[in-house]
Amino acid sequence: MSAQRVLVTGAGGFVCRYIVEALLAHGLAVWAADRSIDDSLKADWERRWGRQITVLETDVSALPATAVDSLIHGAAVTASPEEAKQTPEANLRANLHPALAALEWAARQGVRRVILLSSAAVFKTTPPGPIFEDQPPSPEGMYAIAKQTMEALAASLRTLYDRDVVAVRLSSIYGPGETERSTRPRTSLVARLIKQALETGRMIVDRPDEPRDWTFAPDVGEAIYRLLQRPRLNHPLYHVASEQVLTTLEVAQAIAAQVPEAKIEVRGDSLSEPSSHRRGYLANQRLCEEIGSLAWTPFESGIRQVIAWQRQMELER
Repeated sequence: MSAQRVLVTGAGGFVCRYIVEALLAHGLAVWAADRSIDDSLKADWERRWGRQITVLETDVSALPATAVDSLIHGAAVTASPEEAKQTPEANLRANLHPALAALEWAARQGVRRVILLSSAAVFKTTPPGPIFEDQPPSPEGMYAIAKQTMEALAASLRTLYDRDVVAVRLSSIYGPGETERSTRPRTSLVARLIKQALETGRMIVDRPDEPRDWTFAPDVGEAIYRLLQRPRLNHPLYHVASEQVLTTLEVAQAIAAQVPEAKIEVRGDSLSEPSSHRRGYLANQRLCEEIGSLAWTPFESGIRQVIAWQRQMELER
């Protein structure tokens, strides 16, 4: 019996590389597509998995004819129009056109299942507490609007055209290997604070009481793998999130516990207008009902791995 075959777009990016590696670790055959994939990453994949992985350096609009069972579309531009030096319209197009191209390619190739990666960025504001998939999004900004559009598109394709398309909404993601790219010029708060702690011996904390829910990047790959294994998915949208909520100050304190020489410098005040910031967290109940429970990596363990990776990068420079 041949291995299940999956094509992943945006494979050279931070989150999708972990999806690629989770699929490979489970024995799947993977086509890893991106406009540019770091040479060292390609060499590592080929050393560890050989012919099990095929690297495609190409635009999503130019994917070659390939017989695969599933497509995971993760290629995205998180840079704002200003950061990308684009008009708002061009910035929106940069995310929507590849998604449409990927869906059209999947239809032509007879791909069984398509997973579109979305983001908690579709919510500008929410009340405190769990956020479930049926809560209406409130996007602001081109990236958020594009992701909300992709979620709606997945639901419509399932309902109206009987296409096996789902959207997966991610919480804030962190992990080793997080670097800046032209399409993703800002790393996570976790990565930035650890970098400050190791390089300067202090962490600058703004808005100390602002909470975010954090998910370790390798856990995303495991969740995606298990979604692919289900013969039928019952919903058009799933939250992949560990429900681990920490304020900015708590993140800094967790880092300081492992980098004790780093001091915390609080510059921002406590939240004066809680309603102006997203306060809730993505609930994973629907996901767990579909695929069973996941062993989410505890935050302290996750940041220990990020600290170790950043230290190793410093030694290699």
